[in-house]
Amino acid sequence: MQVDIVIEQRFYRCLKGYYWTENMFPYAFWLRYLRVFSQVNIVARVAKVKTAETAWHRVDGDQVGFVELPSYIGPIGFVKTLPGLYSVLRKRRHASRSVIFRIPGILAAIYQLLALPKDAKFGAEVVGDPADVFAKGASKSPLRVVFKSLFSTMLKHQCQQAISIAYVTEHKLQKRYPPNPIAMHTHYSSIQLTDVDYTKRQMYSFHEPLRIVCVGNLAQPYKGCDFMLQGIARLSAQGVDVSLTWIGGGSLLPSMKAFARGLGISSKVAFLGNVASREEIRQVLDSADLFILSSRQEGLPRVLIEAMARSLICVATDVGGVDELLEPRFILPRDDMDALIQRVTLVSGLSVEERLVESKRNFDTAQKYHNQQLQIRRDMMYQAVLEASPC
Repeated sequence: MQVDIVIEQRFYRCLKGYYWTENMFPYAFWLRYLRVFSQVNIVARVAKVKTAETAWHRVDGDQVGFVELPSYIGPIGFVKTLPGLYSVLRKRRHASRSVIFRIPGILAAIYQLLALPKDAKFGAEVVGDPADVFAKGASKSPLRVVFKSLFSTMLKHQCQQAISIAYVTEHKLQKRYPPNPIAMHTHYSSIQLTDVDYTKRQMYSFHEPLRIVCVGNLAQPYKGCDFMLQGIARLSAQGVDVSLTWIGGGSLLPSMKAFARGLGISSKVAFLGNVASREEIRQVLDSADLFILSSRQEGLPRVLIEAMARSLICVATDVGGVDELLEPRFILPRDDMDALIQRVTLVSGLSVEERLVESKRNFDTAQKYHNQQLQIRRDMMYQAVLEASPC
């Protein structure tokens, strides 16, 4: 049985007909669905480009293809492409396949309306929280409050309707968006960690300056890069010797570089852009002293778990399922500069013994997210979707 995976991520198609991603969801990601389904059809927005960038990853391949939707950005773009969306999705109405929504997102709702017969069964993977996506600071839309209410209500309904459902958090999202009591429900992250992604630090010496690393795509402001840059500037003004390495590219990268120059901290900040090699990312994490997640919204942040798997001490904003990963003293309120300074000061003052204790705690927590552990629950979820009446 084929499966349509409806996802909000935007992809690219080059003139050769290949599909690409800037960073997330390469071909290897979709193999998890092929353990149960015979073919994966990615239902997503696709923008046309001449050639792929060097750091991009190929998405399509054997048994993995696309149902192309018009590429749009923002509410106005969405309205303009509605005729194209209607045309594509109506053609899926009578296709024999299973369906999984990666939600929240408007495309899942449109797909359900146009491509699914009434009462058709579908599965859902809940990967985020609209309450965070449209929180103050995470979204600059003048309709932020309206969107927050609309998408939160939509997500509640979808969770109640799904025949099989998985959450990226163990408890947090389930409380706000509960599943249907008769549905098969479980939890797992989208992360895919294998043995090579784990390392336990035997020593934990800090560098001078203290090396901070952040990982986040800069296509949207919700990763909090501006907040981190202001934090580096304030720490430096207080005489705390720190440096920042930011991994991740996107349309905001030039403005963030300009912001760093305006703050007078360009010499303390290295923007690496998109890094294609996982080995290179691991090397950066291994050479760092502290990982900070400054996001204004997340589901269960994969980059945080990846840093924990490298035995890094971590600090993160209180978004999504962060409190399922870190102890309270390493969590700070979103956009709280005083709390950020306090947490960095706390970490910089840890003794070697205390660093090793926190390092081991993070390493042990990350073990719960090894792919072998998660794949068992993924298979159960996908099998329940497969066994439901196909649409």
